[in-house]
Amino acid sequence: MHLAFCSISAVDRSIEAAAALAAQCGLDGLEVTAHAPHLDPEAGPSAAHDIGRAVRAAGVDVVAYGSYLGRFGQITTAHAEREAAIAAALETRLLRVWAEPIEDGSGDVAPTVELMRAACDAAAAAGITVVIERHLGSFADTPERIERLLQAIDRPNVALNYQVLDFLPASEIADQPSDAARLVKHARYFHLKNYQPNPMGEQVIPGGSLADGVLDYRAILGAALRAGYDGPLTIEFLAADERSVEEKLAADVAFVRQVLAKIEHG
Repeated sequence: MHLAFCSISAVDRSIEAAAALAAQCGLDGLEVTAHAPHLDPEAGPSAAHDIGRAVRAAGVDVVAYGSYLGRFGQITTAHAEREAAIAAALETRLLRVWAEPIEDGSGDVAPTVELMRAACDAAAAAGITVVIERHLGSFADTPERIERLLQAIDRPNVALNYQVLDFLPASEIADQPSDAARLVKHARYFHLKNYQPNPMGEQVIPGGSLADGVLDYRAILGAALRAGYDGPLTIEFLAADERSVEEKLAADVAFVRQVLAKIEHG
């Protein structure tokens, strides 16, 4: 199974160095994030082409383009077309986007549906799938809203970027394998990150390692793969501890590889 790393967790270095880190840790790919210093969408497809070439020169594929389409004012058809062109220039087949309300506090999903359709239509000719990242407060948070959103967009090249929902109540931790089993049929991309207990409240907080955080990724990945998920797995955020990025990523990679091997042979 294709295992990758999201460059958002290595913004302390250049995109070339982030790609080299992924290769050093035995990964297959890198998600290139539209975040300084890695990729500036305003620089356009030509710069993205050079970035994609640099990533592949380091020995890994560009598994996805982590855009912010749907956030930070990037909400027009022109933005959708630009992000699709950047994904094509990177030579990736996955364009990650956001399905947040276009206006703060608005419950009207129609503008978001139209933006997602514009992205899908712009990306289709290059064989790119638009994957909508799951986030609390977006139109892609609960299973019911995710399913309604994908049905409303109604494009063959739209899918879910599955991840355990952020700010999860601790009481729902044990339910996450069944959550994954329900939703991965809609997913073409999968982010891995873990959480820590929250001493100040019930909602878990970021910063757990994949092996030792509050989520049981042995059970979650087992449920997802048994339910048919066969797309990329991308380590997004690392543990919040004193180890170096290199140490934390290597440990997460070793853990995921071990879990996948046990699932395959179990």
